[in-house]
Amino acid sequence: MGTSFNVTKWDEQPIDPEKSDFPINQVHAQYQLEGELEGIAWVEYLLYYIESNQEDGHLATARVSGFLHFEGRYKGKTGTFTAAEKGIFDKGALDSPGMIIKGTGELKALSGSYQYDFVGKESKLLLDFKDYE
Repeated sequence: MGTSFNVTKWDEQPIDPEKSDFPINQVHAQYQLEGELEGIAWVEYLLYYIESNQEDGHLATARVSGFLHFEGRYKGKTGTFTAAEKGIFDKGALDSPGMIIKGTGELKALSGSYQYDFVGKESKLLLDFKDYE
């Protein structure tokens, strides 16, 4: 079934604009999620640009490392979880699987992973979570 998400915030800034040989940007993002996951995710990314296209950032290629923090509901249970992500953004496609590292509340025992999927204009998280009691 998965989860659809919309990017509601994307604030990207260079770590140090004066270090052109160290092209790392920091991103503060927020996603609104609907589906199996209902709630908000805050995401902190570091992007290392391998190739960049100044006219259209969606055509850039970057290595991605970051954390996603979710607050909301999963299958009727309320809580939070934090996941670690690592991968690559390549010309509009994000291949940066996430692995849950800690949950709280009714999601305390949640474990597993997810990956991003983009079909047309729809953005989804494909969940591979372990069922729990």
